[in-house]
Amino acid sequence: MQKFVSLLGVCSIALLLTACSSTSHIYMVRHGEKVSPSGDVALSGAGLERAETLKDSLRNKKIAFVYSTNFKRTQQTAAPTAMQFGKDIISYNNGDSLLQALVKKPKGNVLIAGHSNTVPQMIRAVGLTLSFEGNIPDNQYDNLFIITVKKGKQPTLQVTKYGLRSE
Repeated sequence: MQKFVSLLGVCSIALLLTACSSTSHIYMVRHGEKVSPSGDVALSGAGLERAETLKDSLRNKKIAFVYSTNFKRTQQTAAPTAMQFGKDIISYNNGDSLLQALVKKPKGNVLIAGHSNTVPQMIRAVGLTLSFEGNIPDNQYDNLFIITVKKGKQPTLQVTKYGLRSE
């Protein structure tokens, strides 16, 4: 009985420490490669492969929510990850407001699929700095922006790459 009580105490402390850490990660990507330069177009074969690679890159990240604009290419980029975690894709219109809300009140780990102009704008709207001005270059699809949100601390940004290197 004493061993059980001791084990129960250790487990309670571990759960309390886990709950107190409350660190969330917001994974942001521009959609994958598309079939043509304009319009509400689908992903190309390379873009579909990139979406699968994104899913694989996030497989151990316990994604709680998946957000995407209403465009085909962002929906297709987010779809494999959403399916992997059994989540619906939540459409958003105002990315700045979405990201500000997620930073203010984290909801666990999140994937956001956006565009070459909206992703940097959203990141800057929460007070984070990027190493480049303006939009993501038209030929870059391999950036993975990771915003770490810890309760009571300023969010931080890490920029990494995933999948095949963009040209």
